[in-house]
Order: sequence, then C-alpha cells, then structure tokens
Amino acid sequence: MTDLILTGASRGIGHALALALAPSRDTRLLLVARDAGRLQALAADVERRGGQALAVPGDLGTLAGARELGARLAELVTPGATLVHNAGLWPSQRVLNADGLETAFVTNHLAPLVMQRPLLESGRLRRILVVSAGLIIKGRFDAARTPTGEDFSSIRTYCDTKLCFALAMRDVAAAHPEVDVVVLHPGVVRTDLGARPGPMGWLLSQVKRAWERPEVCAARLARILARERWSPPGDARWLLEEAEQPWPDVAQDVATRQALRDTTAQLLASR
Repeated sequence: MTDLILTGASRGIGHALALALAPSRDTRLLLVARDAGRLQALAADVERRGGQALAVPGDLGTLAGARELGARLAELVTPGATLVHNAGLWPSQRVLNADGLETAFVTNHLAPLVMQRPLLESGRLRRILVVSAGLIIKGRFDAARTPTGEDFSSIRTYCDTKLCFALAMRDVAAAHPEVDVVVLHPGVVRTDLGARPGPMGWLLSQVKRAWERPEVCAARLARILARERWSPPGDARWLLEEAEQPWPDVAQDVATRQALRDTTAQLLASR
C-alpha cells in the first residue's frame, strides 16, 4: 500500500482525480482541502468505489496553516508517498493575508513549499507532481512587488504565482535527486477556478462551456501517475498535458530564478 497526497481535492480537477484513482486498491488517498465536509463526502465516495481514503482538512492560505498541515501529513504518510500539488487560487482582487502577503502568492507558491518541507526532510516522498498552468509563459516575477501584490492583475497574478512555484520546484528537484518531480499543464479544464461575479464572470462561464471536463483531465493525470518515471534524478521535466516539452524561455531566465530563490528564502526565514 502506497500513499498519495492530493491537495485541492474537494472540487474541480482534484475531486475528479480522486474518483479516477479510487479503484486502485494498492493506493491510499490522503485528500487535502479546506472544506472538511466536502472532503469527508469525497472520502466516502472513494471507499464506495473500492478505494481507501483519508480526509485531511488543511489551509494553504497562510504559512502557519501550511506548517500545521505539513507536520500532520508527515505523521500520517509512509515512506514512498506521492504528492500531487493541485490546489490553486486565481484571485479577482488584491487581498493580503495574515502574513501580509498577497493571497495567491502564498497559496500558489509559498504555502506548498512550506507544507512539503517536513515530508521531504523525513524522507516520506518518492514523487511530486505539480499541476501548473501553460500560462506560466505570461508570468513575471518582481521581487519588490509580486509577494505583496503591488503588481496585482486579475489575470497576470495567476500566471506570475504559478511561474514562481514551477521555478521553485525545479530547485527542489535539484536538491532532492531521490524524488521524481514533474511540472505540467493539465489541459484547459472547465472548473470554477477564476470564477468571478458580474458580466465578466458570466462571459467566462460561457467560454468555459467549450472547455474539457474535469473527468477527462483526471484520466490524463491518472495515466501520467501510472508512468514508472517522469524526470531524470535532480531534474524536473515540463509537460504540456502528456507530452514533454522544453521549459518556456521565461522559466529559463537565470536572473528571474535567482531573484525568486533569494526572495523566497528571505520571506520564509522571516515568517
């Protein structure tokens, strides 16, 4: 029996992936999200389909919440586990959290790093799959402005923060060659990510009707999870859906990677 941790499991891609993996009797799913009620219902659905699941409510909206969640997961999982980073936030307005940082920068970048740290340090993880976004090609990082959202954009901030985490996970792969790491664009999927009120929200909902159903994306991710290996030791490969592609130019920029590395280390050391 191996463990698979799935964040953002209560809805969208995460919910669909949990159900897609449910028939696997040799995998225990640790389902992570903020909504305990939805998690419990999903865990029951997984078990009705013959699988094993454990609801682990947790909040990636603050660094304190991420630390608490990571410590709990490190106690629950056995060595050889897989971590699927699926939780994400596409904000419609700038909001600072309790850490004084922009919420998407925390949820999409800093908090997942904090959450996985005890799992890495205790040797619990064998694989990490990051559900990222093809929109990282539009991302930028400004060390003086991005962490606090002073460069906030209802579109660009999602791109920026997804780029940050993708770059950080390349460093994690280099630091932990014993862990197989992959970062991917899952497809253009019809979920409530980025939902917002008003005319723009209505227009987005109409556009999304032509997008892929979460169940189709979940089947794709299940196939990727079934692969024996994703990346060479010490490296993290980039996939567009199921096909490996060169990392986008913005993800290769040496100055950007170093600025993010330095800023992330400074922020985590001071909080």
